[in-house]
Amino acid sequence: MFNRFRLALAGALVLGACAAPAAAEAVPVTVNLRVEGPNRTVFDGPVTTDAHDVTTATAGTHKCDGTNGGAEPEPGPTATGALDDAARLAGFTIDGNYGNFGIDDYFIERVAEQVIDPNTGYWSLWVDFAFSDKGGCQKRVHAGEDVLWAGIPFSVEVPLKLESPTTALTGQPVTVRVTDGQKGIPQAGASVGGASTGVDGRTTLSFADKGIYRLKAEKPGTIRSNTIVLCVDPPGADPCSSTDRTAPTLAPLFGASASELPGRTLASRGGRSRTILVSWEGRDDGGSGVAYYSAEVSEVSADEPQSGWRSLVDKAPVNGVHFRGDSGAAYRFRISATDRALNSTTIETDPLLIPVDDRDRALVRFSRRWKRVRRQAAWGKTVMRARRAGASARMRFEGSQLALIGRRLHGGGRLRVTIDGESEIVRARGRSAERSVLWVSERLAAGPHSLRVRSLGGGPVEIDAVAPSP
Repeated sequence: MFNRFRLALAGALVLGACAAPAAAEAVPVTVNLRVEGPNRTVFDGPVTTDAHDVTTATAGTHKCDGTNGGAEPEPGPTATGALDDAARLAGFTIDGNYGNFGIDDYFIERVAEQVIDPNTGYWSLWVDFAFSDKGGCQKRVHAGEDVLWAGIPFSVEVPLKLESPTTALTGQPVTVRVTDGQKGIPQAGASVGGASTGVDGRTTLSFADKGIYRLKAEKPGTIRSNTIVLCVDPPGADPCSSTDRTAPTLAPLFGASASELPGRTLASRGGRSRTILVSWEGRDDGGSGVAYYSAEVSEVSADEPQSGWRSLVDKAPVNGVHFRGDSGAAYRFRISATDRALNSTTIETDPLLIPVDDRDRALVRFSRRWKRVRRQAAWGKTVMRARRAGASARMRFEGSQLALIGRRLHGGGRLRVTIDGESEIVRARGRSAERSVLWVSERLAAGPHSLRVRSLGGGPVEIDAVAPSP
């Protein structure tokens, strides 16, 4: 992005850990992400990412959408956002500082347990095997790109690229090739599957036994290569079928469900908009690898527990897709993962509820004593705030339960929440994050209900959204 020394001091040491989408309307992209630590490969696989704020334990939350430092005019998916989403997928953590040397970006210090000594090395960023000209929150990424984060010494300048067939027959030779990736320069002396490449960067492998082999190239003074999953089958067998009879594992990434919450999962727990990133984690450890995913959506209502399924993604190598729901609606998602041997797994999620925003005036009405306040981290980016007693809000809804979403405030006051004439006092004093659940109703009889909320004074109160459940 600059020269190598300046990159170490500027934006190449960038990262993030996810908070909430800052520009949820931006189209998500799926990239091939690889994270190479000094001691091992931390991650190697597809990641679907969109523009979102990022958070680290050291630096807190900052935007990371390509507009950092004026790098891009419009927000979109970034290399750091992809790293963050990979951390959620694989269950590792990342940390780093922000704004070192006046750079509007994160500086990587740790990925999983992989730590780099800043006196001798740094975390570098490469896109399609080319050294990045920007930091990770400034570098926009696009569908299908190869994105590499590597913890390396200052002297290392070559990321290896391994090219190989993905299927082979027992006893038959397989030729692989190792280059520098960007310019196609052959890399002699690289080790692949126990063999060493020649001056043309090639070597030949042979496998006596059927099985699934994972090939990777390594060479001193370089960054280890991408992984190739090679299915070796006996003659006459369908590719990958002779040893892979186990289906992939699959899990949604909405966060843990909570039985006490309406819908089991609230979209507001991880986002700020009705446009959400529906994402999932598929793993095929020891198998031939996930070939593609399919995802469908079905609306859940009190009258109809589940409507027909509508396709969102059909047989695509992605692990996420944007979906825009209606305020107050609940949705299930049915997701399938199929590996190269055509083993398949299908799951259905718990209902995901889209809360009613304070700006949905056709659904919820606030009296004049409320003041609408802009909050970047709020659901819909605004909240309704009342400082004195007497402010009220009303809503009619159908469903079996309801949650009030807001934020507990230092010196906060009280609310009276009434459903169908039954009242309860809610204390809003304390400290909580934005989009916290302030109160959850008892289970309600199916059918229409009437909600009334009234401020009782004693301090300010905020209402961000209301979440009824079918």
